[in-house]
Amino acid sequence: MVLRKGWTFSAGFAAIAVLCSAAGAADLLPHRAIYDMRLGVAKRGSTILDVRGAMVIETGESCDGWEVNQRMRLTYSRSDSEQVEADSSYASFESKDGQNYRFTVRNIEDGSPDEQLRGTATFENGRGEGRAVFNEPERKEFVLPKGTLFPTAHTAALIDRAKAGDFSLFRPVFDGGRLEGAFDVNAIITGSEPRATTEVKHGLLQNQKLWVVHLAFFPTVKGEDQPEYEMTVELLANGVARAITLDYGDFTVQGRLASIDDLPRPKCK
Repeated sequence: MVLRKGWTFSAGFAAIAVLCSAAGAADLLPHRAIYDMRLGVAKRGSTILDVRGAMVIETGESCDGWEVNQRMRLTYSRSDSEQVEADSSYASFESKDGQNYRFTVRNIEDGSPDEQLRGTATFENGRGEGRAVFNEPERKEFVLPKGTLFPTAHTAALIDRAKAGDFSLFRPVFDGGRLEGAFDVNAIITGSEPRATTEVKHGLLQNQKLWVVHLAFFPTVKGEDQPEYEMTVELLANGVARAITLDYGDFTVQGRLASIDDLPRPKCK
């Protein structure tokens, strides 16, 4: 699950969600979730006065992969300027065997396009080094380290580790959200609930174990000992996030689940 600074999960947030490249035990379910986004904590000296908005995460399943669509709209109120409107979207397809991935990222600020990223990533059989190719905003290729996970596989790997009683996972993760390549993601599980309670009532949320997962995203450049950004996710065993906190350094944005719908599962041979 990977959520990128400046827009959103994978998640994962962003974000976020789905089967391991190896045959994992996690049974993540297709769903559409809407989150109410609000300012969490603004540190002394921060120019952020308020944050309001919403995020939608839609995880759809096909027989051979997962399609994730995320969109986040935020209005930032700052002490040193007018309000800033940020609109970010992310779409990806990730094969269930962990071999293929494609992505599109769009960022809009105050109605004007700010950034668009588009590309693909592949691993050959055997899961050695992979290759990522950006087609926008410029042609760029680079190697993905052995062991790199795509976002949905990373979510499932976290759940599998948590179920096994192993409360940490350190792996490179590639989501296409930055031209610099993969992040080294350090995940630590800091709490759990045997049966999570939620204000939203839905069958997807009943009788689900929950883990509180703290994720720190480090550049893969050697010598970097400080994360580029951090986030905390309250993650259910089926891949749904009950809450998400994005840490921007001098302030945080908190997302609380407002509504959820299940999506159909494919009928595969």
